[in-house]
Amino acid sequence: MSLGKDILLIKARIADKKKQREENTRRADSYIIILRDIFDPYSDDFTKMDLERAAVIVNDFNRLQKETMDLDAQIARMERDLNG
Repeated sequence: MSLGKDILLIKARIADKKKQREENTRRADSYIIILRDIFDPYSDDFTKMDLERAAVIVNDFNRLQKETMDLDAQIARMERDLNG
């Protein structure tokens, strides 16, 4: 493969990773909204909070955060490789 094709391939991969990161950001935003709804500070009775649902969301949120941090590292590495 020629150098030009390699550069285009790396740029396409970077664009894909950035698109994945944007999707992760949208998912994180929705998790935050759900958690705010569950942990309503104006709730009269904390015993009615759906803490099991909150635990599931927090676990998913944690996985999403780690995945996004990995994506950030991959993007940074690929951009360094691209720019020399």
